Amino acid sequence: MNKIISLLLITACSSVLFAEEISQKEKSPLELSLLTTAGYYPKTDHKTGSSHFSGINGIYDGVELVTEFDATYTMPFLNGSDELTADNHLAFKLGLELSPVTVAPLASVTFSPIAFLEFSIGGTIGTGWGLTDDIQGLAKLDESKTKYKDLTPFAHWYLYTWASACFMFDLAAIWEGEWHHIVTTATYKAGYQKMTGTKATVWGWRNSYGFANGWVYEQEYFLGYQMPLKVSMAGIGASLWGNYQSSDYGKFSSNYEGDFMTIDIWPMVEVKLSDKDLLYVLADFRARRSFLEKYDDDAHEPFMTTTGREWLFYAIGAQWKHTF
Repeated sequence: MNKIISLLLITACSSVLFAEEISQKEKSPLELSLLTTAGYYPKTDHKTGSSHFSGINGIYDGVELVTEFDATYTMPFLNGSDELTADNHLAFKLGLELSPVTVAPLASVTFSPIAFLEFSIGGTIGTGWGLTDDIQGLAKLDESKTKYKDLTPFAHWYLYTWASACFMFDLAAIWEGEWHHIVTTATYKAGYQKMTGTKATVWGWRNSYGFANGWVYEQEYFLGYQMPLKVSMAGIGASLWGNYQSSDYGKFSSNYEGDFMTIDIWPMVEVKLSDKDLLYVLADFRARRSFLEKYDDDAHEPFMTTTGREWLFYAIGAQWKHTF
């Protein structure tokens, strides 16, 4: 299951929040931005057995590209007179996410009640189409043929709604200095995902497979150092995600371990290209399911028996953000 695009899209709480900001009095309340995100996947074959590390076997196993246009309106809300509450705000975001095989409008609302906390709610609804048997936007697992079958665009929809809380801390807040920005964040997101119009237990979205309808979670932790340089941030993060209930996977829940927690560990750098352009680059090391049986393909995964974790170098991701 690919996840590098989502991983880059949620690094906002780990990086942008600590970027050098213009004061709210000088900054326009409406921000228009364009995010272009790409992922490159080297080939790493699955090995059987209990938990282990698997090395790279080939230089190419796929690429991924997503573009997102966002409009964000930020307004003061419940401001106080002290430093902790002076910048309290509400932010309303509308966006449109496009990939070669999907289109998905999205929306969110973020509330910052105090300098070190943010609460958000949001959702997305998307549909997709297939380009080839290996490049699918919207698909369901055909259990009788053990393959993913394309779903009809605009007749079937991917739905995802979520709520999150983000805690952040910057050492420079108590030890002033441009070289004292040691920053940390902790984010927890809970959501519900669903593929409409199908009774299939397992489905795919944006060429990623192995999803099931149900409540899901994402945890993200980040520790970084912000610098007044071209390379304006360097740090390391960890993301843990999965379904709350194994039963979401129906008859596959036991052998496949439907509530398996996937782990991503990702060193990341932020490069300030200009006042309006930021570049994020990360390397993703992942712990995915390890299986008892010899691996075939994505469609056979739910029929296999999970025996542990397989660690691997998973992907390289890059995201360019341009603010208009």
